[in-house]
Amino acid sequence: MKNIRKKALFIIDNVFYKGAFLKEELLILQNSDIDKRDYKLISNITRGVIQNRTLIDYIINNNSKVRFKKIHKIILTILEMGIYQIFFLDRVPDYSIINESVKLANIYGNKGSVGFVNGLLRSVLRKKDEIVKDEFGLSELKNSDINKYLSIYYSHPQFYVDAVLKERGREFTEDLLLANNTEPPFTIRVNTLFVNREELMEKLNEKGYILKKTVLSKFGIIVENPDNIFSTEEFEKGFFYVQDEASILVSEILNPERDFKILDLCAAPGGKSASMAMLMDNMGEIISCDISKKKISKINENIKRLGIKNIKTAVNDAQVFNEDFKEKFDSVLVDAPCSGLGLYRKKPEIKWNRSYSDVLSLKEIQKDILNNASKYVKKGGAIIYSTCTLTREENEEVIYEFLSENKEFSLEKINNSDIAKLYPSTDNTDGFSIAKIKR
Repeated sequence: MKNIRKKALFIIDNVFYKGAFLKEELLILQNSDIDKRDYKLISNITRGVIQNRTLIDYIINNNSKVRFKKIHKIILTILEMGIYQIFFLDRVPDYSIINESVKLANIYGNKGSVGFVNGLLRSVLRKKDEIVKDEFGLSELKNSDINKYLSIYYSHPQFYVDAVLKERGREFTEDLLLANNTEPPFTIRVNTLFVNREELMEKLNEKGYILKKTVLSKFGIIVENPDNIFSTEEFEKGFFYVQDEASILVSEILNPERDFKILDLCAAPGGKSASMAMLMDNMGEIISCDISKKKISKINENIKRLGIKNIKTAVNDAQVFNEDFKEKFDSVLVDAPCSGLGLYRKKPEIKWNRSYSDVLSLKEIQKDILNNASKYVKKGGAIIYSTCTLTREENEEVIYEFLSENKEFSLEKINNSDIAKLYPSTDNTDGFSIAKIKR
């Protein structure tokens, strides 16, 4: 077994039941002495199970002689790994899937669970073609309840599916759900204080990296094969940092002038502040705040590597009004704490650890922060309000409620829209919402 599937089992168990983050678990593994091929298989299985959890569990439930809720967590995870490999990993032989799953059940279960795992997986294998033909047992549901069908088939929370369907219709929704289950591009932001995009691409091309320019931002590069990119001389010299294209666009929409004084209220990990500093050619002043001292330390570490001189950091609670900030800034960036539902590609576990009640709770926090931001911006200045989520509650409702209570503020159009929306399915970025509010 080489411990490959055992390691995958531990990672999935940690994510589902102990609050771990997949990205961090895989990073720990990647930094060990693991073989690259083994790492790729573990990454594939763990990401696949987490992304497709609802569909996998639906298949298990339909083929289990034991009530689903009675299946022990560790045995369920073993089954989830087995089912994922049967239906989604063609290169793994069927006999190997069964044997490795049974070995795990033998280690972590008892004789009964060994027989249960063996029997269920063999039964599913025998019926594999029939199950696929019947759309995993969902063909009837597809015609009777499209909302539920999409939620199960694409493994997304029901509240999320319902909201997107209502707002954008079936075709758009299905494209988005499908895109959410893919791996995101690895995108870097060029540090234009040191180098331009063409120069950096030439340097990285010489090292064998396969690169593409981002379409929406003139500062982004997509790296197709990012292995060991953090060990390059270019990274050490601060020529780039990792940032999704949607996040890069936030600073471009803010469009700071070189002498601006800017407040970044929720700055960690500092990527948007850094991007603004580059647009300002290291001139003007940016105050980058966060409530966490640890995160402020990380911002300081990042800006030092990037050679940024015009950022000052401060520990500050964005929900509490700060008199020292009153009407001091040409622009205020509110990259608000949010549900993160636009990050399903990057953080698939968010599907299972965020609920609709979280969305409503965060809305109240966002309103507090936006209200404070409105007191910090000068007359004639602007607030950029952005989130890595697409919910109306955390975007349109927060913004329009604020505008109804603050008549001296108004929305400035972004590409003919009140609120710019970016989607994995149409823009190949994180799901993002961005608004520019003028005073």
